[in-house]
Amino acid sequence: MCERERVVGKSYTPGSGSCSAEHIGIEQLSWGTVMEHAIVSAATGVLSPLIGKLSTLLEKEYAGLKGVRKEIVSLREEVSSMNATLLKLAAEDDPDVQDREWGNQIRDLSYDIEDCIDDFMLRVDQHGHTAKPDDKGFLQRSLSMLKALGARHDIAGKIRELKVRVDVMSKRHQRYKFQGSSSSSGLVDPRLHAFYAKEDSLVGIQEPRDEVISLLTQGEEGLVNKLKIVSIAGFGGLGKTTLATAVHRKLGEQQFDCRVLVPVSQSPDIMRIFQRILIEEFKEQPYIHNDLQGIINLLRSHLQHKRYLIVIDDLWDVSVWENALICAFPDNNLGSRVIITTRDNTVAEKCCGQHRECIYKMKALNERDSRKLFFNRIFGSEDDCPNELKAISYEILRKCGGLPLAIITIASLLASQAGKVKEEWEHVQNSLGTKLGTDPSLEVMQQILNLSYKNLPPHLRTCFLYLGAFPEDYVIWKDDLVRQWVAEGFVSKTHGVEIAGGYFNQLLNRSMIQPVKIGYNDEVLSCRVHDMMLELIIRKYSAEENFLTAVVGNSQEIKGSVHNVRRLFHYSDVGGRRAAPAIRIGLHKVRSLAACVTAIHQVRFQDMKFLRVLVLELVYKREDESTTEAIVDLNVICKLLLLRYLKIHSEIEVKLPHQIRMLQHLETLEINRFVRSGLAMPSDLAKLPRLSYLSILPYMAGGLPDNVGTMTQLRSLAFFVLEENSLDSIKSLQHLTNVRELYVISTSGDSSGDDTEMSHMDVLQSSLSVLDCKLYLRAWSTWLPRVPRWVGRLKNIYGLELGVGEMSVDGLSVLAELPAMARLDLWIRNAPTESIVVAGTGFPVLKHLIFTCRALCLTFEVGAMPKLRWLDLEFNADGGGEGGFGNALVGVEHLTGLRVLSAKIGGFSTAAAEEPDERSAAISRLRDAINLHPCRPRVDISYTQGRYGLS
Repeated sequence: MCERERVVGKSYTPGSGSCSAEHIGIEQLSWGTVMEHAIVSAATGVLSPLIGKLSTLLEKEYAGLKGVRKEIVSLREEVSSMNATLLKLAAEDDPDVQDREWGNQIRDLSYDIEDCIDDFMLRVDQHGHTAKPDDKGFLQRSLSMLKALGARHDIAGKIRELKVRVDVMSKRHQRYKFQGSSSSSGLVDPRLHAFYAKEDSLVGIQEPRDEVISLLTQGEEGLVNKLKIVSIAGFGGLGKTTLATAVHRKLGEQQFDCRVLVPVSQSPDIMRIFQRILIEEFKEQPYIHNDLQGIINLLRSHLQHKRYLIVIDDLWDVSVWENALICAFPDNNLGSRVIITTRDNTVAEKCCGQHRECIYKMKALNERDSRKLFFNRIFGSEDDCPNELKAISYEILRKCGGLPLAIITIASLLASQAGKVKEEWEHVQNSLGTKLGTDPSLEVMQQILNLSYKNLPPHLRTCFLYLGAFPEDYVIWKDDLVRQWVAEGFVSKTHGVEIAGGYFNQLLNRSMIQPVKIGYNDEVLSCRVHDMMLELIIRKYSAEENFLTAVVGNSQEIKGSVHNVRRLFHYSDVGGRRAAPAIRIGLHKVRSLAACVTAIHQVRFQDMKFLRVLVLELVYKREDESTTEAIVDLNVICKLLLLRYLKIHSEIEVKLPHQIRMLQHLETLEINRFVRSGLAMPSDLAKLPRLSYLSILPYMAGGLPDNVGTMTQLRSLAFFVLEENSLDSIKSLQHLTNVRELYVISTSGDSSGDDTEMSHMDVLQSSLSVLDCKLYLRAWSTWLPRVPRWVGRLKNIYGLELGVGEMSVDGLSVLAELPAMARLDLWIRNAPTESIVVAGTGFPVLKHLIFTCRALCLTFEVGAMPKLRWLDLEFNADGGGEGGFGNALVGVEHLTGLRVLSAKIGGFSTAAAEEPDERSAAISRLRDAINLHPCRPRVDISYTQGRYGLS
């Protein structure tokens, strides 16, 4: 929940039955901790966790029942063998169709085995623990014991049935195994065309080519002749090879004694790479050297007295560079250059060493160049495209997302059609993201994208495939995603969130996902999956992995398998709003479910006893449909005893289960409601032993949960109203030693300094003093007339959101003296008559400032806000009156750490927003101010018809 766009009032994303407390027992709790380190993999299903679970079964008392121990041992050995086989199969680049099918059957069986064991354990837990005499009568306790005994005996039969299924599957595989002759696929290197593309046929290449050449040729005085390494990094298909080849050609006009371009595979043969350089450039036959050191010495001797330019194309592994390639390129002080292209940002950084400025990050083509590349390939120019095909073409280009490989591939497909028929183009448009992989003419693009997938280790493949759960162009928040990975078992439970965050960053570094929102500390907070990569995921899980199933649109189009569905994501788009019809797929085996519904009874939770992840959106029905229920009772969710992640986004009033303690495995509880009232907390919420993330929007009615001090697993807690809690409840927060983020709302207005009135804040500060915790405070229930004096007591405050009627010099001084505040979101209701001057002292650690006011009236003195990296401005185009805008951002050049300036300008009329003169004036004034900054921060500007502040 760290660093969202704005905490204030915004989302952090995007039949009932009673349950008995006796369902939860000690044995279930111990069972839940059995697989702390087991990780679910798309390659092996849940075979790895199963081995541990079967071992645990052997330790239970019912393993002594006749025949049970022997069957469990035998099944565990079979599972171990299957796991090893699937790991080997996953390492194959192109397994045959029989092996793939066998692998799918093993994975599916592994899920069934785990479901069977989990179901058995839940039955034992439900009935196996004798209640206290005053809770149950003798007859009821005896009945529970008999049911538990029946469950224990039943496991013997279940284990035997599973063992039979394993044997049958193994014999079937052997019976139909076809031993055909092996042959090479003969696939051509998909990068080959980029090496020989004509310069005049390339679109948008000149500017990036010149930028890379500038990186290669320019440098500090006295270092120009030193060996220089430049990395070109980016997503597969962005044109890295094409760019490197263009640079290679262009620099051939200069004086290089030696120029070589060498492609590298995912599993490179280092000897062959060096041999190729020697043969192509020096006509040297290196075969007399059969050891790596000998051939490196030979190559170094050839290059020692030559100015060389060498391109290493598509490097995947940094160890190949550090342990071999760099050793062959001597720094001969002749101005030699090496270019590395890679999909992995980590590889790019390692190759460039300390010189991060030598990394060129590839960008997607802009709209103009995308159109030029597309239409030139098909028609010769955009003007020659028939009008009836232009709208379809623009939609196709939107889905290509500026990816040159996708544009040229799809353009080639359309150009190859005999006639330019609108229906055929619409078919291609509709197929993008669904059936694209079935067209053989697109094989080259699929090969290049698939290289990135195959290079991922098994645990990252699993996390990557899960991204297929999100719709096209969806912004995926990191903290939501990593918690779902943990809940699904893709990540070890020990330090799970931290490890999952590392997985997220690895996918970013490998260019598998694209950053969207970046925080002031350079942390990527959200991402998006490129449409072409999403197509790869869909093809993988629908045709090969059977990993998840998606239902999209009112047509109920299904992507993925409808049999043995383990993960279902069910969305549609009705009038711009997602509202999924009733789910008609069997869900008794589902583990993750995301759906948008208008009533809770549309989802048959009673069938989903293995559900781990639930993301539910509750929306109002449209006007022409029957009335939506006034309040949604979530009591039925109590039956989901294995649930770990629960997120509900609701337009309807909801009521949490009154016995929520049944969800003993729950780790994340997030409720986001579009209503002003708070949400009442169940009295037993503190009895959830694994709950680590609790977020209630807009806030928890009645204050903190009872016994909140016992919720020691909590890492993030939001939102509660400080003044609605007793002092004892606030004091008990000091026991939450694992909490890292605390979000608090204060309803107090300005104060004259009454100690009694401010005692809640004092107790909060005292509790936080013993915690390693970031405090975010929202003081937004009403507009405060000015900055309250009690704000100065917030010595532990990390993020503050404050709305005031006016800003005085004294009020600004109070804020400036807060020693730990890194983020300030400040709204000023009335337009100031004078500029707000930020002095050169104060705000010692502030990194992110969000300033909203009718007028842009900030002045910065020398030394002001020394750590500020991100400045968000929201103001009106008229500047709050004559001259108000003209003095905007005086002294912005004094913000020495500033990297990003974001401006949202309000007050445009519909016509004015399209009027270039008014926009140009607003942009010009901003840029005139920011151009004085020596580091030239990035500037993002957007517009709105709404207005900020009130006069």
